[in-house]
Amino acid sequence: MQTQGVHASESYRTRLVGFSDLQGRETLQVALQGDWCYVGHHPGNRINPLTGKSEDNGTSILDVSEPKNPTIVAHIPGAPGANCRAVQVVKNYRDGNDYLIRNHETATAWDFQVFNITDRSNPVFVSSVAETPAGPLTFAHKGWWDESTGLYFGSAGEPGFRPGGHLVIWDLSNPSQPKYVSNHWLPGQKLTEPDPGGTGLSLHHPVVDMANKKVYLSYPRGGNVAVLDISNISNPTTILDFTIEPPLNGPHTSMPFHGVRCPNFTPGFGDIRDFIVFVNEASDAGYLGQEVRKALFMLDVSAWNNPITVDTFKVPDGDFCQRGGRFGPHQFAETRDGKLYSLKDNKNLLYVAYFSAGLRILDLSDPYDMQEVGYYIPKTTATTVPRLKTVIQTNDVDIDYRGLAYITDRAGTGLHVIEYLGQ
Repeated sequence: MQTQGVHASESYRTRLVGFSDLQGRETLQVALQGDWCYVGHHPGNRINPLTGKSEDNGTSILDVSEPKNPTIVAHIPGAPGANCRAVQVVKNYRDGNDYLIRNHETATAWDFQVFNITDRSNPVFVSSVAETPAGPLTFAHKGWWDESTGLYFGSAGEPGFRPGGHLVIWDLSNPSQPKYVSNHWLPGQKLTEPDPGGTGLSLHHPVVDMANKKVYLSYPRGGNVAVLDISNISNPTTILDFTIEPPLNGPHTSMPFHGVRCPNFTPGFGDIRDFIVFVNEASDAGYLGQEVRKALFMLDVSAWNNPITVDTFKVPDGDFCQRGGRFGPHQFAETRDGKLYSLKDNKNLLYVAYFSAGLRILDLSDPYDMQEVGYYIPKTTATTVPRLKTVIQTNDVDIDYRGLAYITDRAGTGLHVIEYLGQ
C-alpha cells in the first residue's frame, strides 16, 4: 500500500482549539450534549489505556468541559467486528437518568443498544432493540431519539423487506422495555412489491422535527428525500417524495429550515420561505475521485407539491483527488447541543464534513446563494490509516453549546475541536 508524508493542517478563518487521538480508533458520528462528547466507531481493535486491554471498537465518551483538552472517560466496546458508527444521548430523562443509544451491526446480528450513562465513567447496559413483530432486525444503521416523547426513529431492516433500511419507530420512554410502534417504507422496499429502479432503496437515517410533527428521510440508494407527517405516530404519512437519482446519487442527510427570510425578494411577496438542505455522500471505493462529484443541495419547499432545487455547493477539485482518499461531502451538523439544528440560532452557518477537504463552513443567509466562509483541514498523524495514500477523511461534525465544532475522522486521526473566527 502506498503511503506519503504527513499533510500539514490548512485553515481559513478558523483555529484548532483541542484534540484527542481517540485511541487511534476509526470514527463516524460525534454527538455533543452539555460538557460531554459521544463518538461512534467503525470496526477495529485498539488498546484502551483506561483498562489496559485491547478492546473492539465501540463508543467513546469524552469530557469536553475544557474544549482544549478533550478527555476520554469511558469506552464501551462492541462485539468483535461490530460497527457502532451511530450514537445519540437523552439527558435528564423521565426517571432522572441519562441514556445513550447506539447502533450495533455485526455479520450475523443487528440491534440498537441502550446504556445508562448517568455515571459517564461507568456505562451500564440497559436493553437491546433487536426485533419487531415481523422478527429479528436485518439492519440497524442510525436513528434519532426524541427526548420529549421517548420515541426512537431508526433506520432498520425487517424480515419481508429487501436488503437495506426503512423507518421503524419504537417507544423508549421506558428504556428498559422498548415497545414497537410503527414503520414506514417507500414503494418497492417490500419483497411483495415491484422494485421500480431494479437496485433497491435504503434509508440512511431520519432527522426528526417533533415540534412540527415531521420526519425527514434520506435514501442514498434510491435517490429520495422523503418527508413524513407523524401527527398520527401509528401511521406516518408521506407528504413529500423528491428524488435526484438519476442523474445523481441519492442523499445521505436532509434537514429542514423553516420560515427563512430571503434577501432579494420583495418584502411581503414570498420572501419568507421553507427549505430542505440535503447532501449526498462521496463514496469512491477506489479512493481516486472517479465518481460523479457529490454536492450539497438547497431545496425550496415553500410549495410542498412543487419542490425546486435553487442552489448547490461543491468544494473545487484543486489537488484533492490527487491526495487520495474520498473527496466530497459526507454530512453536515444536524444538531447543536442535542437539539435540531437551527439557522437562526447559529448565525446562518452550516458546518459540513467533507472527507479529504476537512470541515467546510457555509453562510446560508441567502439560501439561493450559499457561500463558503471558512474551513479547517486537520494534519495527518501517525494514527491516520492510509486509504491508498495517507489523507484526512473528516467524517462527521457536531456543534456544542458554545458554538464550537467537533469533527471526527474516518481514517483514525482523531477528534478535532474547531472555532470559527468569523469574517
